[in-house]
Amino acid sequence: MRLLATTNGGLESVTSAELAELVGADPERHHRGVVALEGTRDDVHDLHVRSRTCHRLLEVLVDGRVAKLEDVYRLTRRVDLAGHLPEEPFGVVGTRHGDHGFTSMDVAERVGQAVIDGYREATGERLPVDLDDPTVRLEAYLYDDRFTLAVDLTGDSLHRRPYRECEHDAPLRATLAYSLLRVAGYGADDRLVDPMAGSATIPIEAALAATDRPPRPDLDPALAALPRYDPVRFRRRRATHEPRSPSLDVEARERRAKWLRCARVNVEAAGLEGVVDVVEADAREATLAADCVVTNLPFGVRTAEDLRELYGAFADRVREGSVDRLVALTTRPDLLPLAVEERYDVPYGRLDVSVVVAEP
Repeated sequence: MRLLATTNGGLESVTSAELAELVGADPERHHRGVVALEGTRDDVHDLHVRSRTCHRLLEVLVDGRVAKLEDVYRLTRRVDLAGHLPEEPFGVVGTRHGDHGFTSMDVAERVGQAVIDGYREATGERLPVDLDDPTVRLEAYLYDDRFTLAVDLTGDSLHRRPYRECEHDAPLRATLAYSLLRVAGYGADDRLVDPMAGSATIPIEAALAATDRPPRPDLDPALAALPRYDPVRFRRRRATHEPRSPSLDVEARERRAKWLRCARVNVEAAGLEGVVDVVEADAREATLAADCVVTNLPFGVRTAEDLRELYGAFADRVREGSVDRLVALTTRPDLLPLAVEERYDVPYGRLDVSVVVAEP
């Protein structure tokens, strides 16, 4: 079956590599923030247990070309809706890009009407609609003339990690943190240092990945409501998953007492005490020796300091130290006085940020 995986825009190639590694898929970019792949129901189960870059997994119901709005209705009516959807409240989220004489809300409305009409024709029942908290969530994408309709299999987004008990003022999304680690080529044998760790998301994600612990052990995905999925099988497959226990060298550095306490709270909540070291250190002064330095460079609310001075002093420590690979997230790559080998531009909320791979 055809699946979609949503992720951080600009890092679709990183998610594609993860999916290929986890389930042997050959993904392709569908549009910004979404990759498409062929998979099985067991792949869906396994990705809900092990994927660290995905936000949601969806099963494609419709994928075709449209010339006008009514084509959206026509293609949706072709689906065996009674076979895919339960008699539960549903909602449609419409996303539209391109030159059209109608809006995303129009797309969602036509899909919703087609679902109601098709389900009623097949079963005699009218599906209830709940746009605020639906049991079944449908995603309708229209990019230029390509229309794709998919049903959400995940429910609560995979990027929400249960260890995030203490939030930084400018928290880094966990899926983005792990993507930085993949860009850096981090492995369990590497010494990893985050010199500006904040609430320790990057070091925690590194340790969870190196030990192959599920990032969402608390997840109860939306599979239970869908007729073609077996939530019991999902729970059984998750129960058979066995984490590893390698010896790790992962260090979270932070100079502010408030965030040191926050980092320790999250490390404990993740069950990583004794695995992730939380150390008081100033990135402008502390010596660096690591296979991987991966960090979210401060910006905006994270600092009242002069960024040029901060970035310059940090770059000096990188050059003077022993660092094999450096990956950083920043809104101001121009202020980092290091040679940039790779760059990924990532929309992040209202900010445009860059993931840079810099030469130490």
